[in-house]
Amino acid sequence: LLVMALSACGGRSSSRLRGVGEADAIQIYVDNQNFSDMTLPALTIRGPQPLGRIGGSSQRTFTLDGGLDEIRIRIEVLAGDEYETNPVNAAPGDRLELTIERNPRNTFLTRRR
Repeated sequence: LLVMALSACGGRSSSRLRGVGEADAIQIYVDNQNFSDMTLPALTIRGPQPLGRIGGSSQRTFTLDGGLDEIRIRIEVLAGDEYETNPVNAAPGDRLELTIERNPRNTFLTRRR
């Protein structure tokens, strides 16, 4: 039974399971200084890529798989408005930093190498 369960999972492996490491991904560090929970999709050349949710007044690092890309982050305030950051060109291995201000309209995305 164990062999059957393992072989059934083999066809659905994610890129993380195939060995995509930090050097192959873009890290996005988020500091949410707002009190609201937010959903954060990355807007890329390939289309929207879901990052996840972040709670109010918290920090979290997200990982975005993929190659060279222009990235914007949409900030979807739970039961509220939506905002978009400035675009940033990013490559695998880059680290982006997003500080969500108390007024999300003032949020800015930056790249750190």
